[in-house]
Amino acid sequence: MKQILWLLAAILITGCTKNSETFAQTMEQKMYITIGEETHTVTMEDNVGTRALIAALQTENIVYIAHDYGNFEKVGYIGQSFPTDNHQTTTSAGDLVLYGGDNICIFYGSNSWSYTRIGKLDGLSADEVRRFVKAGEGEVSITLSLQPIYTGIQELSPDENSEGTAYTITGQIAPKGYKGIVIKNGKKRINH
Repeated sequence: MKQILWLLAAILITGCTKNSETFAQTMEQKMYITIGEETHTVTMEDNVGTRALIAALQTENIVYIAHDYGNFEKVGYIGQSFPTDNHQTTTSAGDLVLYGGDNICIFYGSNSWSYTRIGKLDGLSADEVRRFVKAGEGEVSITLSLQPIYTGIQELSPDENSEGTAYTITGQIAPKGYKGIVIKNGKKRINH
C-alpha cells in the first residue's frame, strides 16, 4: 500500500512539474509587435486568452488594421476570437488587452474597463508608445508574431556574392543556391 501511495505521489508531482514547465515556457515566450519598420517586444500575462493567442501565433502571424479610439488606444479586429478572462482594469500606456475576444487594444493613454490583459510593451515610455503606435494618425497595420520581423532588407548584388559566408536567419550557413533571407558581411539581404 505504501508503494502505491509513493507511486501516485510521484505521478502527481511529475504531472504538476510538466504543467509548470509548460506554463513557464509559454510565459517566457515574448510576443513581437511590428508597426511599419519598427518592432517591440511584449511581456505576456498568464491567462486563457494569452495562451490561446500564443498557440495561434505558433501557426502564423496575426496581421490586422487598428484605428484610434477615444484618444487613448489603437484598437482593431484580429480576424479570430479567443477566450476571455475579463477583469476590471485601469490601463496605462503600453498595455495590451483583448476586448470582446476578437479585438486587440494597444493603449497610449489610460482607460478603465473590463478587459483580458495580454501584456505590456517592454521598456517604452508613454511618449515612445504614442510614437510607435502613431497615436492620432489614423489606421495602422499591426503584425503580432513570436519571432522578430526583419525589415529594410536589400537585394544581393552580384559583386557582394563572392566575399564572405552567407547565413540563414536561423544562423546556419546558407548552402550554395539558397533562396531567401541571408545575413552576409553583417547585412541582411534577399537571395533570388
